[in-house]
Amino acid sequence: MGRLDGRVAIITGAGSGQGLAAARLFASEGACVVVAELNQDTGRAAEEEIRSAGGQAVFAHCDVAEEAQVRATVELAVSTFGRLDVLYNNAGLWLSARGNYRPGVTDAPSPLLEDNVWQRTIDVNLKGVYLGCKYAIPQMRKAGAGSIINTSSIAALRTGRGGNSDAYTAAKGGVIAITRTLAVEHAPDQIRCNCIIPGAIHTPLAGPFTPEYEEAVRKNIPLGRWGQPEDVARMALFLASDESSWITGQFFVVDGGYTAV
Repeated sequence: MGRLDGRVAIITGAGSGQGLAAARLFASEGACVVVAELNQDTGRAAEEEIRSAGGQAVFAHCDVAEEAQVRATVELAVSTFGRLDVLYNNAGLWLSARGNYRPGVTDAPSPLLEDNVWQRTIDVNLKGVYLGCKYAIPQMRKAGAGSIINTSSIAALRTGRGGNSDAYTAAKGGVIAITRTLAVEHAPDQIRCNCIIPGAIHTPLAGPFTPEYEEAVRKNIPLGRWGQPEDVARMALFLASDESSWITGQFFVVDGGYTAV
């Protein structure tokens, strides 16, 4: 018996990083997985990998900032697997203020007044969560219950300087707020809504970093290492399963102790 036997789960950004790790784990625990991914190559590769391993999966091409695509992804989940039980709003985006900027690599001016950077960051990281919930919740009501898992960031708790800190921090802080609101609003429907706050995780979104920066961050993590996508995926599995059936409206920091310092 898998922990998600009979469940249908949409995972956004499931073609790589934390989303791919969750897609693999959810499928191994019995879930039918909708691999919602903007990159068609990585999305279809994830779908094929899960199927080859004996799991059930379907790929949905989805830009989470586009309402029609989010709606179509939910419709595909229901038409393919008959229901929807779990939504993992994992997809995220970091846009640099200038082309060569990555955190820890170089300084960059604040993009607060750069409307294109601000808007795309908010659209993917916050609006995308809202749209996913907008279309998933009615299907979860039909199923009689559901679990929504949103991804924030330690940037919402401890921000930095330069790059895209303004928009990214605002979006990820908003994710925590909407998580709590939806948890209260939809508790009578037995729809739980929780939030994961990852720390320094080795993913395509996070890198590349200089070796010096990686070491400097590692030294500030009490558990002594950067996180791996699987560290976050295991928390998502817990929140998707019945093991967390009396938990809603909460956020869970997965950071090796970084924010406790």
